[in-house]
Amino acid sequence: MQTSSGPAIEKTGDLLILLNELAPGDVLFIDEIHRLPRNVEEMLYSAMEDFRVDIIVGQESSAHAVQFDLPPFTLVGATTRAGSLSAPLRDRFGII
Repeated sequence: MQTSSGPAIEKTGDLLILLNELAPGDVLFIDEIHRLPRNVEEMLYSAMEDFRVDIIVGQESSAHAVQFDLPPFTLVGATTRAGSLSAPLRDRFGII
């Protein structure tokens, strides 16, 4: 199980490090998930749905996409402010 909090995941690279450490069947718990930056949240969408993330490497004419395949995992997010979650993120969860 990997644990983190929304405020601690400031950049997409921070999330990529967490995702890279996951083993098949692991749980990733993000406390205060409502505090994730929008670009980090958007990276989670493909990780949650397709178990992969795409990142752009390089700049301008040398830029290209690199795909990272992820093992199947379960994402658990906790928040006391469900109303602060974006609709796209909220819709990807079964809320308890």
